[in-house]
Amino acid sequence: MAEVAIWFAYGKRLREKLKNAGAISEETAKTIVELGLSKREIRTLERNVLIRKIKETKDRRYYVPCKEEK
Repeated sequence: MAEVAIWFAYGKRLREKLKNAGAISEETAKTIVELGLSKREIRTLERNVLIRKIKETKDRRYYVPCKEEK
């Protein structure tokens, strides 16, 4: 149960990082390098893509969908 809470917190922090970097639409999506993600953040990013909290473009750039912008 604690693991889920940690994953949730990591995911929320990562989504905030993407928003702060301006990655809020497909046009403004950023690469992993542009975002400067750590290995842990990359794993969190992959989980968030799977659960569709973060979107991935065809050229492997990432953004938080507009509904997450709040």
